[in-house]
Amino acid sequence: MTGEFRAGLLGWPVSHSLSPLIHSIFLKHSGIKGSYRLFPVEPSSLPVLVSELGSRKFTGLNVTIPHKIAVMKVCDTLSPDAESAGAVNTLVFEPGCLRGYNTDISGFKIMTRNLPTPFFVLGRGGAAAAVSVALDRSDVVFLSRGEVISETNRPARATVVNATPLGWNNDDVFPFDIPEGWSFADLNYNPYWSWRNSLLSTVITGEKMLVEQAAESFRLWTGYTPGEQLKARVLERVREKLHENKDNRQVD
Repeated sequence: MTGEFRAGLLGWPVSHSLSPLIHSIFLKHSGIKGSYRLFPVEPSSLPVLVSELGSRKFTGLNVTIPHKIAVMKVCDTLSPDAESAGAVNTLVFEPGCLRGYNTDISGFKIMTRNLPTPFFVLGRGGAAAAVSVALDRSDVVFLSRGEVISETNRPARATVVNATPLGWNNDDVFPFDIPEGWSFADLNYNPYWSWRNSLLSTVITGEKMLVEQAAESFRLWTGYTPGEQLKARVLERVREKLHENKDNRQVD
């Protein structure tokens, strides 16, 4: 990295994001000077804003809903993971070149490494594409919102993954019942989402994936790799912040 660190998050909306908190801790711990900002951008304005930020010597950008697929069109090169997923969540500005990466993939692998297969994934967007690559497209079934898990040959243990925006709002309704004894991995991280099933074996929410993908983005931008103790400290702070914000309960 050359020059002062300047990064941010592109999305619509982004005001609820905890990414600035995460990267401020990474910056402080690494001794790197810089800033991380939120950029709410409508889909039609995305290419212009990316170009503008590149001209302003930004180091890189994170990308969230609804831009992870559309932003591929403005990239000059794609990492193998981003190309395989067909989605980008991290941009790196280099002289004359905009590189696209997908750090959701490594984040998901770490988040779900101890969960049982097969995986039943609800969603078909950019997040689901990253899940597909992380699972190497094996032992995985993708479901749209209108579909349910068939009772035919249903395994005793499996994992349902929520790769949709469901759960951002506290009163969102999950579209089907998850079988008793199964696990649930939510890529969102709203601890106040009213949908919960006490009969599930394990419920993992997306804070872990959020921190892991952010750490990989930070490494790509700066060359600094956040260690396990630092990531654990950041994860604890993220969870504290979520509870501090309990009166403002919409999250990303």
